[in-house]
Amino acid sequence: MKKTIKLPFYNRNGNHEIDIKPISLGEFRKLPYVNFGVDKELIPSELFQQLKAMILACTDISTEEFEELSAPDFTQLHEDIRAFILKPSDEIQEKPLSGSDFEFELLFPFANDLNESISRIKFVVPKVKHSEALAEITEDTARENFMFSVVCNLDKPDMEAMALNDYLAIKPQVGAFFQLSGDYFLPTT
Repeated sequence: MKKTIKLPFYNRNGNHEIDIKPISLGEFRKLPYVNFGVDKELIPSELFQQLKAMILACTDISTEEFEELSAPDFTQLHEDIRAFILKPSDEIQEKPLSGSDFEFELLFPFANDLNESISRIKFVVPKVKHSEALAEITEDTARENFMFSVVCNLDKPDMEAMALNDYLAIKPQVGAFFQLSGDYFLPTT
């Protein structure tokens, strides 16, 4: 799945359309300044470099084409990209995850290091020993990697290969297993 948008001033061989493709979690984490945290406000040059990297990662626009984009097309493109790649896949599919969901069909299946296709995530309920181990981990990314490993049986390379949209859909469910009480997971019917 990709999203096609039309830019008023962009023109490649008489076509004003450009495709936006999803980005993996690993690619997203490599974008400049992504790991600064929400408290850090980027200065204009940092923000521009981040938006440029995002556009180049999510489209097939070359560096030369990027430099020739009109300012209005640049603005529309980065706004449309952010709206697309930061939307959880359960919202895109209009099937929100809830506590009673113990598996999830990925919108963007991916291949792992063994070239096996991963298209469905089955959630495993963590044990107290996992909570105790998690309490010992202080770095945010390491904590997240551990929780995904336990609940989704995904190692770090698998997580990094997963589309950001699917990751954003699954992340609250993974956190719920470690933070919410058992009644959250009771069926509502």
